[in-house]
Amino acid sequence: MRRLIVVILKRLTMSLFLLGGLAACSVYEASPQDNELYEFSLENDTLQMKDGVRLAVTYYRPAAKKPGETFPVIMEMLPYRKDDFFALGDYEYGSYFAKRGYVLARVDVRGTGGSDGPVPESEYSAAEIDDAEELIAQLSRKSWSNGKVGMYGLSWSAFNSLMTAHRKPAALKAIIAAHGSTDLFYNDVHYIDGALHIDSYAHQIDTDNSMPQSPDYRIDETYFQNRFDREPWIFTWLRQQQDGEFWRKESVAFKEPLEVPAYLIGGLLDGYRDFAVDVSQTAKAPVIVEIGPWNHAWPEYGVPGPNYEWRQKALRWWDYWLKGIENGVLEDPRRMAFMRTGHAPATDLETVPGYWRCDAQWPLEGSSTQRLYPRAGKYLGEAGPAQEMAQTLPYRAGTGLAAGGWWGEQTGDMSADDAHSLVYDSAPLSAAIEIMGMPQLNLRVAADAPFYQWSVRLEDVAPDGKVSLVSGATINPAQRFSRLEPAALVPDQETSLATAIHFTTWRFKPGHRIRLAVSNAQFPMIWPSPTPGSTRLFPGEDTWLDLPVVPVQEQGTQACVLPPPQASDQAPFGRQIENNGPVFNSVRNEQTGDSTFTTVSDISWMLNDNIYKSSESYRWDVNDAQPAKASYQGERRNVFTIKGREIDLATTARIESDASYFYVTFTKVLRENGLVVREKTWTDRIARVYQ
Repeated sequence: MRRLIVVILKRLTMSLFLLGGLAACSVYEASPQDNELYEFSLENDTLQMKDGVRLAVTYYRPAAKKPGETFPVIMEMLPYRKDDFFALGDYEYGSYFAKRGYVLARVDVRGTGGSDGPVPESEYSAAEIDDAEELIAQLSRKSWSNGKVGMYGLSWSAFNSLMTAHRKPAALKAIIAAHGSTDLFYNDVHYIDGALHIDSYAHQIDTDNSMPQSPDYRIDETYFQNRFDREPWIFTWLRQQQDGEFWRKESVAFKEPLEVPAYLIGGLLDGYRDFAVDVSQTAKAPVIVEIGPWNHAWPEYGVPGPNYEWRQKALRWWDYWLKGIENGVLEDPRRMAFMRTGHAPATDLETVPGYWRCDAQWPLEGSSTQRLYPRAGKYLGEAGPAQEMAQTLPYRAGTGLAAGGWWGEQTGDMSADDAHSLVYDSAPLSAAIEIMGMPQLNLRVAADAPFYQWSVRLEDVAPDGKVSLVSGATINPAQRFSRLEPAALVPDQETSLATAIHFTTWRFKPGHRIRLAVSNAQFPMIWPSPTPGSTRLFPGEDTWLDLPVVPVQEQGTQACVLPPPQASDQAPFGRQIENNGPVFNSVRNEQTGDSTFTTVSDISWMLNDNIYKSSESYRWDVNDAQPAKASYQGERRNVFTIKGREIDLATTARIESDASYFYVTFTKVLRENGLVVREKTWTDRIARVYQ
């Protein structure tokens, strides 16, 4: 629920960029105490694609120290507006790599930011990946290029880096991808684990894609046709409620294994963390994987820490693949994960207790699988039980608030969610157990209606009764036989559901209990299923949990030493003014059955004496007795004051449901200098299809 919020807020906190008064080519000197660094320039340009559309690019380009010196190119391509929203943050990374002998090319996706053309039909369109191939070819032929190109990025630009790498452009020699995905239906922000997730990101991106083209911000018929009047993507995504060609056409999970070297970064508190493991298991090219304790962020600032300076490893990676420097980067441990050694539930940790495990490969030597079986009496044991009496679970649609907006971020005590779940606890542990990997789960269930959702959570119960979330997953039972051919449940008929719980690490300490919690709701992460009623779970040989157990290792014995984070250069052309949020709030009324989740934030920044403001508020509601009538409503507003001219774009969205349909309304209102220039509303009634 926080993909774009987290990235934008960090980027804005870091710096802000090239608008209005900044010259097309400005020179910034390298740090005087290090005369090996390069001076570099910022240069705005465009590159023309094969269909004539020109894409906006900003180069962070080092100045040659000798005649004819050329440099590799690192490309990042995003729709997140390099000239305003991401300006300050882009500078931190562009300056870092440029000062060390790389051209960083930051490109706006066609139809967004400063690039020409209409907004694409959706994320990661064929046109976008075609453009990436063409950009790589053109960048490799620049007079200042050595002919070798890398792609990199976090989130969106990790996704398209992986997709472009699959096509194997000749000049693309390696990638770095943080928090990406290989499977757009199961492991992206729209259908988490195959279940509908209405994320504030959808509202954010539909608003920001409707802003006028930078740097001139012209409001004319071309702008209306290409941006403002384009139907919001949220309608497209809601019309694609099941897996299929729409999601798979660029998803690399359904293509040949990766053949371009990849440095992959994940976070234990990020919803996309599984991608790094998925790629590493099948890739034919060298892969480095690092998974830390943080959220949707780069390792030097991700929350919580410990943090490290990943850019030092990135330079060695780029030096090897793009400059041909033999530096031993492939001789280092290829797999690194932070082992969380267990902690009480908390939403404000700065540093997670634990240590780094650095290894040549996964699974670790000495790994094993421990199978545990839910039993009658809320017990989780090693002995496989005979078939026992089914246990009934009443459906409470508002269950799930304690776990937050997606499978990530820090969480408080899970007891409130567990109160409306089936819970199974092991005996208190006599010795510590450490796990690393993706726990596997199988449930034998039945239901009184054709459709429910199942949510499973792996938890740690401390001796004082406090419950920490370790990891979780959602199951959409319509996909139990086939993701491509969903099928309804047959009421009162037993069936098996299988899933992998998202990648995790954790030490269960002596005296603690391992808990499996099972519910039929994960609100607001998953849109509630429509029918009040109940489900049953059947303990027995077909209901089990497999834990990926690894040898316990004491802190201080890891094989790698990680450099501390370095301070980043701050952009000389702007600064952040204010940053409030995001603030999340959960409210559940046990008497009425009402559950509400809200998030609000606002931020403002300055670029070359121009002022930019963005604010947003979102709300999700459901009632246990009427789960079909869940709702989402949101507001987002961007106000840009550029050379005394105020551009104000406000959007509102509402999604409501009943047992059969989603009712969607999205409104855009554009004002210039306080006067309404254009207003447009889209509405649709979209049939529910196993969601």
